[in-house]
Amino acid sequence: MRLHPTLYTALVGGLLLPSLGCAQGGMSNAQFIKLAESGAPADIAGKAAIARIDATKKTVAVVRAGSNGFTCSVIPDGTNAPFCGDKNAWSWFAAAFTGQPKPPNTEPGVSYMMQGGVHYETASGDIVMEKSASTKDVKEPPHWMLMWPMDPAATGLPTKPNASGVYVMFAGTPYAHVMVYQNPGAMKQ
Repeated sequence: MRLHPTLYTALVGGLLLPSLGCAQGGMSNAQFIKLAESGAPADIAGKAAIARIDATKKTVAVVRAGSNGFTCSVIPDGTNAPFCGDKNAWSWFAAAFTGQPKPPNTEPGVSYMMQGGVHYETASGDIVMEKSASTKDVKEPPHWMLMWPMDPAATGLPTKPNASGVYVMFAGTPYAHVMVYQNPGAMKQ
């Protein structure tokens, strides 16, 4: 049985997930929605579900139901970077920020970070998932991502940001994915 995306979002948000109130910096729901929507072009974000992730409690709460299969949120690592992803990318994202050992999606997902974001880089230039005393914050430009565990050795894709604007982030982990430094707001259908 396949659930319609709107029904799925309503069931998950309304019945299965706890409310997070005004988590993530004390933002009101209206402020949170506005920030989360800035992660993707308006034609996607305006119809997307909006969800909050509480990384400490490892919970997700839907703030607004959507109708297009996308979910937008704000990365709960203190950077407040907005993110929007289709159902597979959202599964990946929610798993990453609720401490799951690997993403549950069985198909690739597409996601957008139209405002850019921040990644954590070691002294050797490796990108790691968590900030530590031995990492530095590196600002990322607007980009989109293919959320699927690509193997750099098999694909020939680099593992660090470079002039081409394409690389595998978190290579060698279950959360490896392809980063494409191309502004989603500038792309035309």
